Amino acid sequence: MEQIKMFMDKLDCRDFKSSDFELLIKELVQDARLGKAKVEKDDIQWLHTYQFALQQFELSLKMAPSTAHQGDWREVAEDVSKVKQMVDEMEQKRVISNVAWNVGGLAIFTIPDPAYYREYVYRAIINHVKKLYI
Repeated sequence: MEQIKMFMDKLDCRDFKSSDFELLIKELVQDARLGKAKVEKDDIQWLHTYQFALQQFELSLKMAPSTAHQGDWREVAEDVSKVKQMVDEMEQKRVISNVAWNVGGLAIFTIPDPAYYREYVYRAIINHVKKLYI
C-alpha cells in the first residue's frame, strides 16, 4: 500500500508518466495477492488503455518513450474495445477532436487543449486506482 500511495502522490502532483504504469500494475497485483485490493484482468486492461492515453499526451509534448508512436495503442493496450470506448468518450466530451481510425487500428486524434486532456486522463487513472481499494 505504501508504494501505491507514492504513485497516487505522483498522480496528484501530475508527475506520473506512462513509463510508471508497469510498476503501478505490479504493485496493484501484489496488493491483490495480499487481499488489500481487488484487481481483475479488466482493470489491468483499463490501466493499459490509460497508459496509451498518457503516452499520446507525452508524444504531443515530445516527452514520450522512444518506443511510443502517435496513435499506436497496440503496443500498450490489448483490448481495442476499451481504447474505442475511451476515445469515443473523450471525443464526446471534447477532450479530443479529429478522431480517425486507420486500417491498421491506429487511433489518431488532435488534443485541442493539452491541460484539459492531461487533467481528464489523470482523473480517470486516479478514479480507477481508488476504486480497486474500496
